[in-house]
Amino acid sequence: MSRISNGVLTALILLLLPWSGQVFAEDPIRVVTTTPDLADIVRQVGGDRVSVISLTNGSEDLHNIRPRPRLLNAVFRADVLVQIGLDMEHAWLPQLLNAARNDRVRPGTPGFINCSAGIQPLDVPAATTRKEGPDLHLKGNPHYNLSPFRGRQIVANIVEGLSNKYPQYSEEFKKRGAEYLQQLDQKISEWKDRLAPFKGAGFIEYHPTWSYFAKDFNLQIVDRIEAKAGVTPHATRLAEVTEKARQNSVGLIIVRPVNQDLARKIAANCDAKIAILPHHSSVKGNLKGYIPFMEHIVSTFEKNLKVEQR
Repeated sequence: MSRISNGVLTALILLLLPWSGQVFAEDPIRVVTTTPDLADIVRQVGGDRVSVISLTNGSEDLHNIRPRPRLLNAVFRADVLVQIGLDMEHAWLPQLLNAARNDRVRPGTPGFINCSAGIQPLDVPAATTRKEGPDLHLKGNPHYNLSPFRGRQIVANIVEGLSNKYPQYSEEFKKRGAEYLQQLDQKISEWKDRLAPFKGAGFIEYHPTWSYFAKDFNLQIVDRIEAKAGVTPHATRLAEVTEKARQNSVGLIIVRPVNQDLARKIAANCDAKIAILPHHSSVKGNLKGYIPFMEHIVSTFEKNLKVEQR
């Protein structure tokens, strides 16, 4: 893993010291988030009170982020840091926080918001030894942002965190948060109606990712291409998944770009389509914003799931 040299760190800190003091009343609150989803929700809640930077752009693997100087700069200047949690960022964020030496945003302070608070994790492993796979999520599945139902909890945690840190703006944050939740609730109702005809429909994923979404909309994860998290599946495993797809009339296989070749081998031998879906919204383009991102996800499932034959 890449590390930041002491020389680079010292130079950055000396460069930024004149701007690292208290925030003036007219200055925006500097918020750093680990994903674009969280950045969008912070903007919805904070309005003009906040200036937000996402440390990632939405396309990266959040387990393999390099703590570059640009990220160090953002964390060093931040008044608030917002994370997904459940060890999603464990491979790089602690190192970045230690290097930035910003006591305002350390875990346990009012400037650190963990959006997994109140989330009941799914896929918590019964066995936690290395032989279960190198990418095992010991605290459970961290992809709860893919559940719009749990997106409501993200909003609540951000409202609470910003209000605790800046009580003078608490009523404003609560009002904006409530307005955003109204928008999200309207979309959730619409999405439930659109996916209701597919109740019980099955799909296949590569890695434990879509459990929360499946639970939200009464869908079934028929199988995962990975037999063990982080272990590339062999030909026998692909044959097993293909047979499961046939038996369960699977219409959709969801992967990320790096896994699409393996998914194509399965799809070629069963009547299923491949969808390449990101795990987070983007900092720009059509998938910028949490609600537009979730709309894309729902639309993809709606177009590709097969109605269960009764």
